[in-house]
Amino acid sequence: MQTSGRLSFEEIFDHHFQDVYAYVAWRVAPDEEAARDLTQEVFLAALNGLSRLRGEASPLTWLRSIARNKVADHFRNDARGGPESIDEAEDVASMVSPDVSDSQLRALVISRVMKQLAGDYAELLEDKYIEGLSVREMARRRELSEKAVESALSRARAAFRESYKTATAGKECEA
Repeated sequence: MQTSGRLSFEEIFDHHFQDVYAYVAWRVAPDEEAARDLTQEVFLAALNGLSRLRGEASPLTWLRSIARNKVADHFRNDARGGPESIDEAEDVASMVSPDVSDSQLRALVISRVMKQLAGDYAELLEDKYIEGLSVREMARRRELSEKAVESALSRARAAFRESYKTATAGKECEA
C-alpha cells in the first residue's frame, strides 16, 4: 500500500515493529508491560505524525527518535523513576525471577549500563551496533568528521566497558 512514493503506515508498522519493540524493551527491562505500552505509544504517535515524515530520515530512524522520547517521558513521569545508577539499584539479579537465563541477565545489565551512559554515548553505540551504521554514515548524520565520530565512539566503548565491568564485578553475567 504505497501512495505517491511514500510508505503507508501498515508497511512501516509491519516492517519495523520488531525493531522498535526491541529498542524500547531493552531500555525499560525488565518491565515487559511498559515495553508493550510504550511501543504502542510510539506507533500511535507515528500514525498521528505520518504526514510529517518527509523521507529525510529512514522510517526506522524516525521511529527510534519517537521511541527515545517516549522512553524518556516514561522515566520522567514514572514516580519510581528507575534507579539513577547501577550503584543505587538493587542487585540486578534480585530484580528478576530465578529462572532467568544468563543471556537474559546479561541483556538486563547491558540495558542498565546503556541507560546511565553520559552524553551521546548510548546513541553512538546504538547506531553502530544495533542499527549497523558505518562510521561514515554516523558522521554524515551528525554533520561531523569521521575522525570525530571514531574518537567519540572509542570513548563510548571505553565508558561502556568500565560501567559494565563495575556492574558485573563479582557476578556471573560477565561476558
